[in-house]
Amino acid sequence: MVLKIIERCGLGSDRLMRDILGYIVVNGPATAYRIARDMNIHFAQAYRKVKRLERFRLVRRVDGGRGDVFEATVRGLVACYYYSCADRRVVAARLARGVDREAVSRFLDAYFQYAGECAPVDDLPLMVFYAVSVGVPMGYVADLLPLLRPICSIVSAAVPEIETAK
Repeated sequence: MVLKIIERCGLGSDRLMRDILGYIVVNGPATAYRIARDMNIHFAQAYRKVKRLERFRLVRRVDGGRGDVFEATVRGLVACYYYSCADRRVVAARLARGVDREAVSRFLDAYFQYAGECAPVDDLPLMVFYAVSVGVPMGYVADLLPLLRPICSIVSAAVPEIETAK
């Protein structure tokens, strides 16, 4: 099952857009000019595809000085992993912030299988929280539970305020 938010961007049917997303994931932030030059495609075509990726929030602009520099978002990394735009180990390594890359790969494979069509794909800790709530087997989620600590601290800090408001 494909998550609707990833499917809507058209990566499944547009090979060039997958290649451009893969380029951005592997080579880091890049301008449309650099993408066009390195991939040997016309600049207007590269810019149009990058703008489409930006519209679906798969990439975002970062301060690059002279030109627009684009980098992959978490949603872009998840989409890249799903469509194999780049080596899945590289994508998992980019997503793994302080956790095992292999654990991230196992989690994403299970997430695509168990999560609903409207499951979140914008933040890895949120994805882990959602996976726990919908019943993804703990074997896939256990190694990523440390990512939930910031969420738990925010919720626990908010609970006393909620109780006093009643």
